[in-house]
Amino acid sequence: MTTALRYTLIAFCLALSWVLPGCSSTKTVPKGDALFAGFEVKVNDEEDSSKRGPELETELGNTVRPKPNASILGMRPKLWIYNAFYTEKDKGLKHWIQTKLGEPPVLLSEVDTASINEVMRARLHNRGYFYNTVQSDTTIKKKKATIAWQATVHEPYRIRNIAYTLSDSLPIHAEIRQLQAGSLIKQEEPYDLDKMILERTRIDQALKNRGYFFFAPNMLIFSADTTVGNKGVDVVLRLKNDMPAPALRSYKIDDIFINANFVLNDSLSVSDTLRFEGYNYIPNENYVRAKHIVPGLFVAKDSVYSRRNHLLTVSRLSGLSAYKFVNLQYERDTLKEDRLDAFIFMTPDMKKSLRAEAQMVTKSNNLAGPGMSVSFRNRNAFKGSEMLTVNFTGRFENQVGGQRVVSSGESPEENPVGLSSYELGVQTSLTFPRLVAPFNLPNLRSAFVPNTRITLGYNFLNRVQFFQMNSFNASYGYNWRPKQTITHEFTPINLQYVRLGKQTDEFMAILEQNPFLKSSFEEQFIIGSIYQHTFSTLSLENKTHQFFNATTLDVSGNLVSAVQSLLGNDKRDDEAEPPVPPRTIFNQPYSQYSRLENDFRYYFNFSKMSQLATRLIAGVGYPYGNSLTMPYVKQFSIGGPNSIRAFRARSIGPGSYNVSDALAFSFFDQVGDIKLEANAEYRFPIFGFFRGAVFVDAGNIWLINETYDKNGVLEKPKFKAGNLFQELAVGTGFGLRVDIEFFVIRFDLGIPVRVPYLPEGDRFVLDDFRFGFNPKPGEHGMVLNIAIGYPF
Repeated sequence: MTTALRYTLIAFCLALSWVLPGCSSTKTVPKGDALFAGFEVKVNDEEDSSKRGPELETELGNTVRPKPNASILGMRPKLWIYNAFYTEKDKGLKHWIQTKLGEPPVLLSEVDTASINEVMRARLHNRGYFYNTVQSDTTIKKKKATIAWQATVHEPYRIRNIAYTLSDSLPIHAEIRQLQAGSLIKQEEPYDLDKMILERTRIDQALKNRGYFFFAPNMLIFSADTTVGNKGVDVVLRLKNDMPAPALRSYKIDDIFINANFVLNDSLSVSDTLRFEGYNYIPNENYVRAKHIVPGLFVAKDSVYSRRNHLLTVSRLSGLSAYKFVNLQYERDTLKEDRLDAFIFMTPDMKKSLRAEAQMVTKSNNLAGPGMSVSFRNRNAFKGSEMLTVNFTGRFENQVGGQRVVSSGESPEENPVGLSSYELGVQTSLTFPRLVAPFNLPNLRSAFVPNTRITLGYNFLNRVQFFQMNSFNASYGYNWRPKQTITHEFTPINLQYVRLGKQTDEFMAILEQNPFLKSSFEEQFIIGSIYQHTFSTLSLENKTHQFFNATTLDVSGNLVSAVQSLLGNDKRDDEAEPPVPPRTIFNQPYSQYSRLENDFRYYFNFSKMSQLATRLIAGVGYPYGNSLTMPYVKQFSIGGPNSIRAFRARSIGPGSYNVSDALAFSFFDQVGDIKLEANAEYRFPIFGFFRGAVFVDAGNIWLINETYDKNGVLEKPKFKAGNLFQELAVGTGFGLRVDIEFFVIRFDLGIPVRVPYLPEGDRFVLDDFRFGFNPKPGEHGMVLNIAIGYPF
């Protein structure tokens, strides 16, 4: 069965399960049994001063097995599919749908309430409630059963004293005693077995970083005395009596062997070993040179064994593009009983690869066309695990029709069908897994490989009815992560040069009518630097609250302008007589500006698959000195599948500006100097790999300075704080996502709520909304966004 057919069947079955309410959820429930429809857990904690009732209810609820059939708004789509396509045959289409897409009913007979009661009582006992009661009550109505559990707890037993009963005969006893100050077990807190288990793990991790390679958490034993009275507990920690001798000893590292070309079932041979800075490098330097491996090693000869250094080394070496697997093992030295020999096995990845990808792009501005990209990769370009990437891209787009609804009483005008565009480009990047600089930089003690990236690219764009554009870019930058949640990216050299080629008479006439647009296209030589700081907790698992914040500072032209000022070059002055032209470099005016943008996101995870995602983007770009406007490629835009989804890409703003029909579909995007955007999206599971979402988007862009046409008539207004909320575009909608682990296909239907370019008083348009994509004049329809991945 093809993937496309399978997806179609899934979607059909889902729809069927929602439109066939007559298909009873108890249809396949055997006689004398009932459907396990749901349960609740209540904890009576009136006599408990810790008031942990809600926390205990969640914990006890997790012990219920099996769980009822998954439901959405009281409906059980997977169970309905099972019942609707139920068959006793063990093959065929109905059997496939029943077993693969459906879910059999969870029966009351499968729920062992007596055993669950015992598990709940044990959980409460582990939390300090040594005397508790748990009861269950089952209600059956129309072959549907619900179970209510009631637990009653009293004041929990609390920790009275904590003692680490250790002798002084071995150094390990002193080590553990030093760790007692950071104990997770506190006096006067309720007895908690889980905390004791965590305390054993904490001590074990600390000892592992002090050389105790053979130690394990289960070698520590907690004893609890509950007979001391007054609901007190005395806790004693000790070592097991039959501890193996190796576990009581701290070890140091002796010889370190690095096999940098290891393959499965390979035997270690030291006949061709190279000695480099105290390491034994095998087999010589035919693949990656030793000097590029050693900076990723935090395990050194004569150092105390440390689990932290072990994990740091494995993570750092695994980040090298030349390798697929990295493994670090230890063996006791045959001659020195307090020493370990370390063996590092590194399995090379495929060195070179070639990938081709065909695309069919359909945009929300009625442009569609095929695309092609070819990517070449060399993961070990110069025997230092350097990643060389060369990407070739080609894309063709053509306007396929559509209609734009205007609001000033005009009749709708068909788009000028036939606009076409094609683009060809090549982008080369070389990434070094280290910081390459003219001066020595310290080796970062981080699990993440610091990178130096050099890029060089060229792009040719042909808007057939308007202009041709040649774009060149080059950069030199660094990327490093001092820890898991923080990333720094600094590009001290960022060069972009955009030059217009052939231009049509129509395009030149448009530029003459729009001085602002003309200025944006002229000043396209960018020479500056970019710095980005990113804080993210998205990689931390099982977090209810997750945050992401990226701040980007982009500046251009300042250093060049300062040098030219020192050399006495005249500054640009458009009001002088005659006007002083802008300064140039290589006979081309350069842009001078500062641009700051911040992207903040907050995620609240209700469960593993249910999430509230929010985003706030604020940015401002300010031209000065040699520039009157921000470069076209550096201005902000808004709208589209990853922005305000009720409006097509780059179709909003600046402010309340209403683009003329002649330019609405002519490739000239609406851009601005200031951006504010807010998004909120609730994501929830439907069934299988289908996900749903409802969302609200709002935002706009603005100009710092108002613009006029060649006749001096105001064309685009500037930003005014008092008009901010009145000029926000607002959209809402809902979406369907196919989330198949390694990629996500997203379908979002956007519905406009507030249109900022309409006259004041007419901007709320929900009353004029009509379902469909081609509404009548004066009505507003949906915008379909098809994209890969989540919007944020």
